[in-house]
Amino acid sequence: MSVIYPEELGMYFTQGKFEEIYSQTLKGYQDVMPLEQFKREAGQFHEGTGDFKLFKHNQLEPAVQRYSYVDYQTMRMITAAFSIERDIVGLQFGMFEKFETDEVYTEKEYVLPFRAEWFVLWGGDNSFWNYHYPHSSQRYAYDFIIKKDGRPYDGDGRRLTDHYSYGEAVTAPGAGTVVKVYDGIADNAPFSMNMEEPQGNAIVIRHAENEYSLLAHLKAGSILVDEGESVRPGDIIAECGNSGASDTPHLHFHVMDAPVPEKALSIRIRFEELKFEPKQGDTLRGE
Repeated sequence: MSVIYPEELGMYFTQGKFEEIYSQTLKGYQDVMPLEQFKREAGQFHEGTGDFKLFKHNQLEPAVQRYSYVDYQTMRMITAAFSIERDIVGLQFGMFEKFETDEVYTEKEYVLPFRAEWFVLWGGDNSFWNYHYPHSSQRYAYDFIIKKDGRPYDGDGRRLTDHYSYGEAVTAPGAGTVVKVYDGIADNAPFSMNMEEPQGNAIVIRHAENEYSLLAHLKAGSILVDEGESVRPGDIIAECGNSGASDTPHLHFHVMDAPVPEKALSIRIRFEELKFEPKQGDTLRGE
């Protein structure tokens, strides 16, 4: 079989060439997804679709490129990850959703909630860039990490201290009053999660009527503010950790219309110091 180039995968899927696609996936993928199951699921997803066109591509990890292909007739989307050897290391079927809330931005402008240089792991106004996007309570959330030489950690990442983000300063994204502090939750070991307390150690700040920021997955014992305390933009309020629904150290940040994260709606953020809206793959410097 001929090699499928990343730009061609949408065309191969449109033509129903599922075996050719499957043959280029890695053994690890095939171990959990047998050929007949893949053909069945791909066939069901393919039914009623038109032409899958390349939508976006980016690079999150060294030697791995992610591509998405959208059928604008049905708004179905395929996301595929390719190695530099053109092996397909991951493949996912989903929907390319858009929501009316995309047109609504925060009234306040916010600053980046960190100092130094951080990488946008997840963030943007579609589900390719932002896995939070399908969920109204986190739709415009960002996950930030620190990378060095394209890597988020040193060695095998099995220790929290291997991760460059761990213990780094988290700052207030705007002036406001701390209305809720979640504390006392242990940091997870790398590559494991605590789904019972998803926000982990976290801070909620009221910035305006119906505008609250959430900074989550903070390091155990690092929170420096109390409920009722006022903060200014750039004040150090905690350190990045790995608590809650977090498998590796990162900073989760979003703005919402109410102080209780699970009951609030996420709001698209206007950033004070940026001339663009950050998205997955961007590198940003906070002040």
